[in-house]
Amino acid sequence: MESSADLDVRVLAVGHDPGDLQDGVELETAADASSAIERLAVGGFDVLLVSTAGPEGASGIEHLRTAEPDVPIVALVPQDSAGPEALGQGAYDYVVLGAPVEVVRRAVRYATKLHQMEGAIRRRQTIDELTGLHNARGFEQLARHHLRLSDRSKEPVVLVFFRLDDLDTSTEEHGRQLLVDTAQVLAEAARDSDVLARVGDDAFCALLTGDAEGAEALVLSRFVEAVAVRNARRDHLEPLAISVGAARYDPEQPSTLDELIAEADRRMREHGEV
Repeated sequence: MESSADLDVRVLAVGHDPGDLQDGVELETAADASSAIERLAVGGFDVLLVSTAGPEGASGIEHLRTAEPDVPIVALVPQDSAGPEALGQGAYDYVVLGAPVEVVRRAVRYATKLHQMEGAIRRRQTIDELTGLHNARGFEQLARHHLRLSDRSKEPVVLVFFRLDDLDTSTEEHGRQLLVDTAQVLAEAARDSDVLARVGDDAFCALLTGDAEGAEALVLSRFVEAVAVRNARRDHLEPLAISVGAARYDPEQPSTLDELIAEADRRMREHGEV
């Protein structure tokens, strides 16, 4: 039996009004994909219920997937034979137009749960298990996104590269603790808008976004202070020794993410330990 908790979702129906889906489903409608994209910009929807019977056909699904890839889609198709095309365009599931309300509601619930499961898997693939920060894969995805935003806004971002010195001389247990402590002092120094990651065995990155140039000195001073406070504690057998280097991404003279990291690494080697 379907419970209200299972079906507590907000649905945007595009190109067709399926009527009251009841049982915890909040429904809004949009006439077409363009109208839906405007509504999606505000956010808050869990599922798109998209009719392929109109002029846009299944291509409307692809249009919406491109505009808002993080909201799953259930297609409403004119007949079963149109279902595979909708799936090929990126729909999670399809239902024939005129199907009973409970069938549509079940498909909406299925798409919601599947999307949540996929999101959990993606998070595990992009998070470093030891420190809880983004891993190299997750950092690359987010950093490239912020570089594209910088290109549009013309606001620079700053990448700070950190390397934990002498990790290879520590025991495995102490080494793991040093990595956890490094992640903690980074989190204490960074702002909410900054992106933190462990990108190698002993390497970390922070991407400073939003007034990045003004924030660089602040974040680095906080970092130095957090390291000093941590090293002053008597319950740690080994002090943190971390080298730091920073590089600025200039949207007027864009570089690749790899080039930015290499420049920050080069400056780290020049300036050495904090």
